[in-house]
Amino acid sequence: MAAVATAHLVRARELHRASRWEEACAEYAAADAEEPLVVEDLEAFAEAAQVSARGDEAVALLHRVFDLRVSAGELEDAAQVAFWLWWALLNTNEIVEASGWLKQTSRTLGPAMATSLWLKIPEAMFHATTGNRARADELLRAIVDEGQGEVVPWALSLWGQTLIDDGRPQDGLDHLEEAMAIATHGLSPRVTPWIYCAAVRGCFLARDFARARAWNRSMARWLDSLSSLGGAYLGNCRIYRSRLMFLNGAWPDALEEIAAVCTDLDGYTGWVCGHAYYQLGEVRRLRGEWDAAEDAYRRAAEHGCPTQPGLALLRLAEGDIDASEAGVRRALTEVTARPDRLDLLKAVVSIYLEEGKIEAARDAVTEFEEITGELTTPVIEAETSAIRGALALSEGDPGSALPLLRQAAGTWQEQDAPHEVAKLNVLIGQACRALADHDGARLEFSAARETFERLGARPDLAQLDRIVAATDAGSETHGLTRREIEVLCLIARGKANRAIANELHLSERTVHRHVSNIFTKLNVDSRTAAVAYGIRHRIVEKGTL
Repeated sequence: MAAVATAHLVRARELHRASRWEEACAEYAAADAEEPLVVEDLEAFAEAAQVSARGDEAVALLHRVFDLRVSAGELEDAAQVAFWLWWALLNTNEIVEASGWLKQTSRTLGPAMATSLWLKIPEAMFHATTGNRARADELLRAIVDEGQGEVVPWALSLWGQTLIDDGRPQDGLDHLEEAMAIATHGLSPRVTPWIYCAAVRGCFLARDFARARAWNRSMARWLDSLSSLGGAYLGNCRIYRSRLMFLNGAWPDALEEIAAVCTDLDGYTGWVCGHAYYQLGEVRRLRGEWDAAEDAYRRAAEHGCPTQPGLALLRLAEGDIDASEAGVRRALTEVTARPDRLDLLKAVVSIYLEEGKIEAARDAVTEFEEITGELTTPVIEAETSAIRGALALSEGDPGSALPLLRQAAGTWQEQDAPHEVAKLNVLIGQACRALADHDGARLEFSAARETFERLGARPDLAQLDRIVAATDAGSETHGLTRREIEVLCLIARGKANRAIANELHLSERTVHRHVSNIFTKLNVDSRTAAVAYGIRHRIVEKGTL
């Protein structure tokens, strides 16, 4: 029996060293069934289970390791095991159990609990997420100054993200860079993914996409060295790899990557799964796959992930402006982290401008500028210029809008972000048309169309068609939103409400509301009268009947 167990154990250790963690788990389990593993092998078994997303198994194993460490009087080692057990519970959304475990640990370890640097991390994370970032800074600084080994890069990564959330992006990126420098020299499989994910995520929060690409290359080399990419730990890395692919215009690759992550995590619970489904929803939304996007956002919510601003922008695309506005306004009451708030405010500006609520959009732009303050990174400056330019265009000041929009487009071009550039091409084209530069407008619209077609951005392409049709007819909107103009054009083609709903992927109720709004705004009482008004005032083209 002992020889069989030894063979299993030897094989388990080999597989573990080869990063083949799922296979290692099977061999560890076989060895453990023959004869209970010693504490070092049991801890390796727990690590393999944790990395390969076998959450319940990892928790059970870590409990055994903790008890063995405590029984042997190895309280410092037991404290580190307690941290990993807390982290395993947290990653499966067992928040109450995680908190209860820390309280139980405090009673078991006594003074060793207070001196453990690993167990200062949960406290620091609590203060960071509840707004007491000064205390979080104090705790994380102590860990970095006093610590040795893997607790230092872990703390640096958490500290970097906290600083970025607090509006100190350069300080935060410096801490993440230090953690990355340590990671390149080799860390355990539980720590390495956290460092890489934190680094690339921090770059996204700080809008430093050049650095994100550089760090993503490092992460990709590490991922490509592994025999399996399964599990929540590696799934989180792959989420950010998908986001970078999407930003840089590789939409099919981004979709393939994030869809694979979601499939891999099917049945898994936790915040990583929620973030994966949110990213899938974003890709689906911008491709015009609205039912699939809706389902992805629903799955994200089920796993505790916020669904804004993506869901609000989906509602905007569907023409349900009331739901769109309500969603982002509610989210703004909850979100305090500055990078996340900036994303919400950009969506708010788009929604208010679509509604024609210029004053409300102006207030959102002002708040955006107040948050960015003295932040002068190129992308933040581009984002500010873009929303200011869009606002100026809606206010009827294309001359002021144009230089702002061109500055933003130039920055996004440097960042290799074709979709962002194409959206700005559309706005620049509208500004050129308003200034009677018809050749300039045509070139901008053509550039945008080429990019939207290449990316598969069907909603953007449809919106561009509406804008070109409206501007080519030289029409004013007469108070109608873009969606209402689209509905009016379909009415002019003889479409009934149900057919319009099918074509635009809307509910009949939403179409009925649009038709009612059209009647009110144009002061007409029938579909025929609305079409006649639209043709007379060049809102729709004469050939549509």
